[in-house]
Amino acid sequence: MRGYIKQVAVSGCLQITITFCLVFSMSTDSGHTPEGKKRHSKFFFDNTLVVIEIEHVLFNVHKYQLMKSETFADMFKAANKDPEEGSSVEKPIVLEGVKASDFECLLTVLYATRFSNYQPAPEASLIIPAFRLANKWGFEDLRSFLLPLAEKELNDVDKIMFAREFDIDEWLAPAHTRLCQRKEALTSDEAKKLGTESLLLILRIREEFYNRNISSSAGARGNYCAPCCGYSEYGNSSCNKCGAYNYLWSGAYPNSTQQAQPDETSIQSKVQKWIDEGCSFST
Repeated sequence: MRGYIKQVAVSGCLQITITFCLVFSMSTDSGHTPEGKKRHSKFFFDNTLVVIEIEHVLFNVHKYQLMKSETFADMFKAANKDPEEGSSVEKPIVLEGVKASDFECLLTVLYATRFSNYQPAPEASLIIPAFRLANKWGFEDLRSFLLPLAEKELNDVDKIMFAREFDIDEWLAPAHTRLCQRKEALTSDEAKKLGTESLLLILRIREEFYNRNISSSAGARGNYCAPCCGYSEYGNSSCNKCGAYNYLWSGAYPNSTQQAQPDETSIQSKVQKWIDEGCSFST
């Protein structure tokens, strides 16, 4: 092929032919490096492609990317059993028990260059599925890259899901504690993700500290009507605040602007006790 290239006169369309031949020669490189030359340590890539089939979807990916995985590295070492497997769309490597969408996320992160210190982090939606397969197949470098990103980028609900799936117990208590302290109510999607036991824990702790705030927020003593206290039952004494009859609260006037802050240490203690008991309530 090299002799053919040297004999071709360089002109319009023949130049394209020469370029194609050069690329073809590189893609079928046997591993030989010409004398007096060396390969760059980072930017000389093996151009061998491997066809992967997952859920009837075909992927054509670089072998050197898959070799970063302990599982795939072992697979290719045993390739002499069937050297043609993965060499074409007619004979792909078929992977079972894996979602095509998860593999797409893995490749998206795997192919994103990490040479720059200023590269933006992957989207949060990519982190969990990419980590799932990196963890499953032993992409240790990618796993180490994604784990701190997950801790930084995921919200507390997704951190709890992540911690459950990958047995990262030390994430459970802080994430549950922050959800107990959060002012905003849980959304329907968040409640579904958390499940019954986590949801019950958060609601119990929120209710306990909300009631404690109401009872501990006090002002001047006297009789107060239901509208001033926010209640719906009525009595028959005058209100010390507005003079109206039909009182409800007899005692300290509740000042909602001076509610006590929840005791974070107490919340953490209750959450940790719940985790130690298997993340469930006995009653």
